[in-house]
Amino acid sequence: MEIREARESDLTAIRQVHLNAFGEEGETIAELVSALFVDATAQPLLALVAETGGEVVGNVIFSTVRIEGAGTVSACILAPLAVARRHQGRGIGRALIERGLSVLRARGVDAVFVLGDPRYYGPRGFSAHHRVRAPYDILYPEAWMAIALQGDPLESLSGQLVCPRALSDPKYW
Repeated sequence: MEIREARESDLTAIRQVHLNAFGEEGETIAELVSALFVDATAQPLLALVAETGGEVVGNVIFSTVRIEGAGTVSACILAPLAVARRHQGRGIGRALIERGLSVLRARGVDAVFVLGDPRYYGPRGFSAHHRVRAPYDILYPEAWMAIALQGDPLESLSGQLVCPRALSDPKYW
């Protein structure tokens, strides 16, 4: 398996991965992917793909966000993450997340946020123990998690997360 930064020419294959991985919600997520790639408010965007045998089998996107009331903190949101169904359970999602966090750490990003299953993201270092509010009320607050990449800005960090336009639609929350 190879993990690399996505190219514009990968967009069709990336959309297919999300359509496959998310079932009924696949079209909505695939639309989000397309929108993030062209959303100026999401830039700089980090999109990674996992390839096996020349086939794109996984994708993760990290979009730039800002935290209203937190000054110059550099942050991203992980959304979405998908692995094609027949390749799930092989550590591809974990590898995509780890590579993404490594790249973002090297780029000086302070924190990454995610709305997801604590059983999946918790072991990867994400925690709900922070004071940054999500853009919308979260039904399960423990699913609104973050990870610090530089020092520990989460201890003193507070404010309201402001997402890129493409992610600001309540249907994603």
